[in-house]
Amino acid sequence: MKNINVGMIGFGYMGKMHTMCYDNIKYYYNTDVNINMYAVSNTSKANFPIKFEKVYSDYQGLINDENVDVIDICVPNFLHKEVLIEAIKANKHIYCEKPLAVDIESAHEVMEAYKKYNFNKTSRITFEYRFVPAIMRAKQMIDEGKIGKIIHFNFKYYGSEFIDPNRPISWQSTKEKSGGGVLYALGTHAIDLIHYLIGDIDEVYADKRTHFKKRPLSGTDKIIDVGIEDILNIQLYSGEIMGTLLLSQVAAGSGIDLTFEIYGETGAIKFAHENPNVIYYFNNDDEKSPIGGLSGFKAIETTQKYGGAASFPPPRVNIAWTRYHIASIYDFIDAVCKDRKAYPDIEDGYKVQLVTDAIYRSAEEKKSIMVR
Repeated sequence: MKNINVGMIGFGYMGKMHTMCYDNIKYYYNTDVNINMYAVSNTSKANFPIKFEKVYSDYQGLINDENVDVIDICVPNFLHKEVLIEAIKANKHIYCEKPLAVDIESAHEVMEAYKKYNFNKTSRITFEYRFVPAIMRAKQMIDEGKIGKIIHFNFKYYGSEFIDPNRPISWQSTKEKSGGGVLYALGTHAIDLIHYLIGDIDEVYADKRTHFKKRPLSGTDKIIDVGIEDILNIQLYSGEIMGTLLLSQVAAGSGIDLTFEIYGETGAIKFAHENPNVIYYFNNDDEKSPIGGLSGFKAIETTQKYGGAASFPPPRVNIAWTRYHIASIYDFIDAVCKDRKAYPDIEDGYKVQLVTDAIYRSAEEKKSIMVR
């Protein structure tokens, strides 16, 4: 049995999610890998739900611990760059929450270290929606030519996190610490899916808005200006393919309102996260008569049909958000054990960062911007 020691850097919301996934892989997959939650670095005096062998007050000590195999980075966005660079220098396997960094300059620094130190370990940036079986099936169908040459697409990701005007400003809603608003929180997921399903984005035209322009500062009586956007409308181009991306965190009633439509010369694919158990497929060659024949969008049931080593729960059981994270972490750990690449990796995260930078420049300059 192979043993993997994980070192968690940060133990907030996503730190808990990642830890839960590592701890539960043995139930979901048939694997001979023993994952040991070996160490944690956390600045707050947290009561951890599982027992770590070591608790570090600083991340450098954890990274330099020779017993740590995997560095899992769940600190706030503005700390990603420095932690990633140290983990790259130490040549550890890296699992990092998105985004790669808070701005393009920081992302460049990460990639400079990546090249300078000839990083050759397994890495993963957490874009967990790649591990929804319905989306994985969509990728297969596109690659198999089921919809023919892609013509255009529409993506939307709406949430309601900031619909309350009295929600206080925290690090997640501070430009310097988060990197951005809805583009970083939700849009990066959609951008990665566009890269995964359609191809690299090479040109953008964007318009952004901040609806609630002032909010209370957390822990004080002050009302201050909001420095991040909560709405973005984006026109995207991937070669000859044209598409749209609509983002909002002030869409009342929205939870994970992630949808996409991809239209090809011979068919189309649709996905709506309100029912992540199916992918909708239209085949233009289906019989259209009599009275409609067999034509129309068909719901292809994917549920938890991961196949391979996935053993629990049964494939017929409905899927939900936590399961994507478990699948992502299992795929990463399997890659670590087999010494292979695990996508989306650090380079994929950098490609997303190039697009977010172009989007912000487009919104500021009010013109189309090439991604480079």
